[in-house]
Amino acid sequence: MDEVPFFSQILKEQDPEFGGVPVALESSRRTQIMVAGLEVFTEKGFHLASMDDIAKQAGVSKPILYQHFSSKQDFYLGVLDERVDVIVQQISDAINGAVGNRNRLEAAIACYFKLVDDADHGFRLIFESDFTMNHEVRARVEDVVAQVSRVVGNEVANQTGKSLGEANILAGGLCGMAQAAAWRWLRLGRPIAMEVAIRQTLDLAWNGLSAVSAAESSPEADILHLEDRIS
Repeated sequence: MDEVPFFSQILKEQDPEFGGVPVALESSRRTQIMVAGLEVFTEKGFHLASMDDIAKQAGVSKPILYQHFSSKQDFYLGVLDERVDVIVQQISDAINGAVGNRNRLEAAIACYFKLVDDADHGFRLIFESDFTMNHEVRARVEDVVAQVSRVVGNEVANQTGKSLGEANILAGGLCGMAQAAAWRWLRLGRPIAMEVAIRQTLDLAWNGLSAVSAAESSPEADILHLEDRIS
């Protein structure tokens, strides 16, 4: 089984009591199970995946799965939560690791392209789920969009002088554009180098932001945080 980054870093020593099984061993087993679940759910979707499929992929018995998760839906939501945290952290780290507004925007766009280029299972699980009609799944998808928009929104506010409310709306558009551009690039068979695609998307986004006036923000926008209204 190929290594999936971040699982072993995030799933550390959860649930210290596992019937006398050492924590380190059980944490490793949980990681193995969650990686298998991620792969099966991404390949088959929620509805066609079965706990038998995941058990076979993980190389464990089905009763072992139920020691960790009470149902297939509970399992799916657990994997989804972990991937949401990872993707938000990746984009946040990319932005925080860059210097200058343009470089930070480029870092965020590049992160979307790299996630898609690497066929990241978590990215597909979040944005191509066949289970988005479920309100718990939908809430998690909206949450990752909201969290990323807040991170990017802070940078937009710094660049444009807009309130955080207005900046978060612009950030939502920028994130949507980066995601859509990355997927289109992939679906067209990577017709140009990824670096070129990132640069062109950056130019489009940067020029658009440059056209946004730093004029006085509307008073209503100062308290406008749409993502906080998502239940």
